[in-house]
Amino acid sequence: MTHVPTLFAFGFTSWGMLPWLAAAAVPILIHLWSRRRYREMYWAAMEYLLAAIRRSRRRLQIEQLLLLIVRTMVIVLMVLAVAEPYFERAGFAFTPGERTHRVLVIDGSFSMGYRPTDKSRFDRAKELAARIVEESPQGDAFTLVVMSDPPRVVVGNPVFAARDFLPEVEGLALRHTSADLPATLARVEQVLVGARREHPRLIREEIYFLTDLGRVGWLLDRADEAVRAEFLERSKRLAQSARLVVIDLGQEGAENLAVTSTSLSADEPFPTIARNVSIEAELAHFGRQAPSRQLVQLLVDGRRVEQQTVDLAAGGEASLGFSYRFEAPGDHTVEVRVEGDSLDVDNHRWLAVPVKQFVRVLCVDGRPSGEPFRGATDYLMAALQPEDDRLAASPVRAEVVPESRLLELDLERYDCVFLCNVAQFTASEARALDAYLRNAGSLVFFLGDQVMPDRYNRELGGGRRDRGRVLPARLGKLVDKPEYRLDPRGYRHPIVRSFRDHEEAGLLTTPVEKHYQLILPEGSKAKIALALEGGDPLVVEEPIHRGRVVLFATSADDSWTPMPKLLSYLPIVRESLWQAVGQQLAQRNVEVGQAIGGTLAAEAAELPLSIARPDGRREDVRPRSEEGASAWRYSSTDTSGIYAVEIGPPISRSDAYAANVDTVESDLARISPEELHEQVWPEVPFVHQTTWQDLDDEPVGRIRRPSGLPKTLLYAVLSLLFVETFLAWRFGYHGIRDKR
Repeated sequence: MTHVPTLFAFGFTSWGMLPWLAAAAVPILIHLWSRRRYREMYWAAMEYLLAAIRRSRRRLQIEQLLLLIVRTMVIVLMVLAVAEPYFERAGFAFTPGERTHRVLVIDGSFSMGYRPTDKSRFDRAKELAARIVEESPQGDAFTLVVMSDPPRVVVGNPVFAARDFLPEVEGLALRHTSADLPATLARVEQVLVGARREHPRLIREEIYFLTDLGRVGWLLDRADEAVRAEFLERSKRLAQSARLVVIDLGQEGAENLAVTSTSLSADEPFPTIARNVSIEAELAHFGRQAPSRQLVQLLVDGRRVEQQTVDLAAGGEASLGFSYRFEAPGDHTVEVRVEGDSLDVDNHRWLAVPVKQFVRVLCVDGRPSGEPFRGATDYLMAALQPEDDRLAASPVRAEVVPESRLLELDLERYDCVFLCNVAQFTASEARALDAYLRNAGSLVFFLGDQVMPDRYNRELGGGRRDRGRVLPARLGKLVDKPEYRLDPRGYRHPIVRSFRDHEEAGLLTTPVEKHYQLILPEGSKAKIALALEGGDPLVVEEPIHRGRVVLFATSADDSWTPMPKLLSYLPIVRESLWQAVGQQLAQRNVEVGQAIGGTLAAEAAELPLSIARPDGRREDVRPRSEEGASAWRYSSTDTSGIYAVEIGPPISRSDAYAANVDTVESDLARISPEELHEQVWPEVPFVHQTTWQDLDDEPVGRIRRPSGLPKTLLYAVLSLLFVETFLAWRFGYHGIRDKR
């Protein structure tokens, strides 16, 4: 890092008062004029007087000179005091005798990774923070906060030695998060309160925000009214005790291209081998200059497999589709990449894709029958594995068991379990289903005439305090009044989305002769996918633990509804399956900052577990006991990319997880100082500095604050007036004594 020497400067706030310094010549002119007022004449009697005067002349000259100097300095110091002098250094106010606590707040949102030159904004912020520390007067103290989501207090206790503080600045790494300004300001206030308690000698406080002033991070449009009000109140409170300085590192007209989303095709969101999988990507351009023929690459397991070119309009979006066939089961990584702009963080987007040989489904039949299409799961099996699907090409393998065998099977072998018209569940079965959901399993319930609603509610609906809830809704009364029309609720839910614009498919006119009323718990995250015209929910879905549960209020066979005989049944069943198992894919793909985790089988609970991060670091994670299972959790997903979770040896297993940035931060538009004053900090005093241009020549814009010199000079004037009075009296006394 280039070191810039400390720069001192001396100036005056009121330059117009300086011409009055000419008044300092008045005592001198009066003195000179007094010496020339009389004509010298010599006569005999004066010889004796002159002899006496010669003996005391040196003393008289010194006394007159002292009085002349004192009276001249009174005028000079008075004029200087009124002119308000100050000392300033590059970026700092210098006040003799006062110790300052400087809080350095560095913007850590990923937009600070933008590189308009060879250095990113974040690098410039670190460089500038180091210079502030190096050029501060001895005795000042420093703390360091990173503005991110969540904010980080890197140095919370004030540090007085630069050599102890600078390594913390140098060691900062840009995390791929957005910024949370209200939370950051709350942490800054906590730091200041602690510093005031521990270091009362730090009388002055200054808060420096080194930021690109991105609109996304600084305009609190997405915050609710209470958060904005609390933020403004805290800002005013801080401004009363501290000086707020915003050092602006942003640039106008910054262009950026970002991959805003990647996903597998909604037709088959859970990939299996030997089948073409569609991978969809969305690109967005932020700026005014449209990029032409932009190259977009698809990489699988780090190897480029396909590329396309796309033209984007200025500020526009584009969709792309890739196709790939996975030939081997296991965890695979997919990356969509673009190149060529100054912000690399959002030019990549990853997918962690667990590929299976096929999706294994277990169907539990609560009313088995030896006759075709008389059992509770017969129509369901036909929908999961239609006859026109060749067995080798089908992505689903389904098997049927009676409810009595539920505890005999290892549910972890199945990706989804359908429970159809099961009469009741024992406490052991309920615990098994709960553990299955905690291990990212998926459940689909169909009801029927065998169901005992009270047992369902007690064992699965949250009726026991010692056990979590498995059902997304409690079962109410049985309704046997036929309904002849369904309400798709705007086709918003994925289970029924494929019926949008296809009303002729017959879904809306499907009769339902019997159903249970479903009662959603207060504050639940359950969503109604399909309802009856009377308002009762028919299909409810909710993520529970690490899995997902879908509940149908009617039967899977034709005993309560003719739906299983209609064409609309197959897509409803298939979409319910994909929605259920899709939670497993969602668990593997999160946003930066969201935690990843999983459960371990009993034989792997004591094995070592480590995580290989995208930045090359490796961290060990200790599993913990959770509701009778061994679970692990890792929340430091602050960098986008692939996190490889490695378990073992001796049993070796590797699972892939992907963390992607929230591309709302990809819009590099910045707010102006006027917007900062009017919309962010109205009635809050702050200093706005622009230091990007000529940063190497003038590293810090001058931050001037009047020093204590004017007051000191006025005290000096008052002291000199007392000195002048005393000297005039004292010298006058000597004169009288000499005459005597």
